[in-house]
Amino acid sequence: MIHLAVETSTEVVEMALLDKDRILTSLSVFRPGGASEILVRGLETLLGMAGEKKESIALLSSSSGPGTYTSIRVGHLFCKGLAFALGIPHLTVSPFLVLSEQAFAVAGKDEDFLVVVLDARRGEVNACFFEAGNPGAPVSGSGEQFSGRAVSPGKILESLPPGKGRLVGPGVVHLGKDLSGQRSDPASPLLVHDLPRAGTMGRLAFRNWKARPEGRSHDTRLLYGRDSVIS
Repeated sequence: MIHLAVETSTEVVEMALLDKDRILTSLSVFRPGGASEILVRGLETLLGMAGEKKESIALLSSSSGPGTYTSIRVGHLFCKGLAFALGIPHLTVSPFLVLSEQAFAVAGKDEDFLVVVLDARRGEVNACFFEAGNPGAPVSGSGEQFSGRAVSPGKILESLPPGKGRLVGPGVVHLGKDLSGQRSDPASPLLVHDLPRAGTMGRLAFRNWKARPEGRSHDTRLLYGRDSVIS
């Protein structure tokens, strides 16, 4: 099954072509102005590199957000239109889940928690809390600051649990200057700047598609992040 994954939740447009959960080829373009000029040419490039035709695509996935909302909408509509034209399913995947999957692949085994932090602009961040060893499920009831709603960086740091952990994602650029002043625990969490990758998102989308209940369609709503986005 050939699958196109389009990740546009940050200023870096990522696209990947997969065969089931195996990445065939991918591209990454820094485009602060948005994704609209990249996607059509990017798809043509990926298909040419993989020796595939557009008609061979059987599954599409894009970012649900939160993130750079204009680009998220562009990526979503591109995939939605292509899915309609080809008559194939279209899934959306949260960048929180993509970044947690990437982080747990390399996280230290003695860490107690992971917080994925996205850049919400306006000096705020979106954050989501995960217990160690469980990248697929955000911790429910972990407080408004970890619900995905845009909050100040200080609220995240004030609410971190004791123990070892890491903060991962593009939003960590807003946390470093306040970290030393907020933590009473001498073991400061590790800050890791990372971006959600289209290849990871494609693998998650394919996994979700395979596990779907028979006859049930997937939720493809977009999430801005000014209100709570984690159920």
